[in-house]
Amino acid sequence: MRSMITKAEGEKRGFNDEEESAYTALEKEQRELEGKIKLEERKQQNAMSAVETKKTVDDPAFEGEFRDFGDLLATYRSNPSDERLREYRELAVGANVSGGIFVPPQYSQQLLEIAAETAVVRPRAVVIPADGTSPDASINLPALDQGAGSNIYGGVEVTWIGEGDEKPETNAKFRELQLTPHEVAAHIVVTDKLLRNAPAVSSIINRLFGGAIAAAEDRAFMFGDGVGKPLGAFTSPAATTIARKTAAVITYVDIVAMLSKAKLGGSLVWTASQSILPQLLTMKDEAGNLIFQPNIAADIGGTLLGYPIRFTENSPALGTIGDLTLSDFGYYVIKDGAGIFIQASDAPLFTQNKTIIKAFWNVDGKPWVNGPFTLANGYQVSPFVKLGVPTP
Repeated sequence: MRSMITKAEGEKRGFNDEEESAYTALEKEQRELEGKIKLEERKQQNAMSAVETKKTVDDPAFEGEFRDFGDLLATYRSNPSDERLREYRELAVGANVSGGIFVPPQYSQQLLEIAAETAVVRPRAVVIPADGTSPDASINLPALDQGAGSNIYGGVEVTWIGEGDEKPETNAKFRELQLTPHEVAAHIVVTDKLLRNAPAVSSIINRLFGGAIAAAEDRAFMFGDGVGKPLGAFTSPAATTIARKTAAVITYVDIVAMLSKAKLGGSLVWTASQSILPQLLTMKDEAGNLIFQPNIAADIGGTLLGYPIRFTENSPALGTIGDLTLSDFGYYVIKDGAGIFIQASDAPLFTQNKTIIKAFWNVDGKPWVNGPFTLANGYQVSPFVKLGVPTP
């Protein structure tokens, strides 16, 4: 990394695209190695301490690294001065988090993996990881300007020229996409008895927080208004709305119209409200063939006109704009910030022997484009298509 910087500075230039990608990959590897080194150093210290006191790692009395996320929570709640928490508390303080601790990568990754199991947008979007020095700072990305009648290639024009003719200039239209991670929080109430049962609480907290993180992020990434939160794909100027044929009804004609306005060639996915299932499962084309035939014995999911469909609580109910959408979330950018952090307090529920656990993190997201694409033949398509209401 140092040699790459020295080379660029010596040539008085910035990184090119290839160097930028290589540097980012090395930066990610560096952070991962730093985390592994810290864990290994802690294990070495604990092992040396164990030898001195004639303990072993298998001895229940041996106090090394936390066994799991539940053990971390229980220790933080019952013994906040535990030496093993010092580093994580310092990381939280460095990120201007008062009274909380940083969740180590090995545990936060478990939360995010569980979130990814149910998430729709994040696994398909372009995700920019948090910067190690200024994780919550705004970042500006170059993005093609697809609006104002510009074509699918952002204004780049291609011209056939004869041998020796002067090559024409092209004017690609670029704009800046600014992403600023916003803080978002989730909390759960658990009994102190459950909190003392570390293995059980680890499984429960991971599952509940992971699901809540996925739902909250999906809701913002799809329908957020951009005020103190991400700008949703379907509330952005890039989205296209298809007027449905009949109010509170989804027809085969509606679905075909949505597909015809989608930007093809990427990785499209349908998202829908579960409330449309009665109509979808009985829908037929003009020849009388069922349109949607999932393998119900395995999973209600399946494909619709060749593309996967995901049913999510974040989609509005039947008859509302967006109850069915078709999207390529590869045109959506997510910027992760600092976190995950946790806090635990029994103050409001002390007499009930309960503890409030709060998890919070920082994230932002926006579509990479600011309008529909105009193809060479003048036809408009979009990576984000939603079903609307009938035309008045």
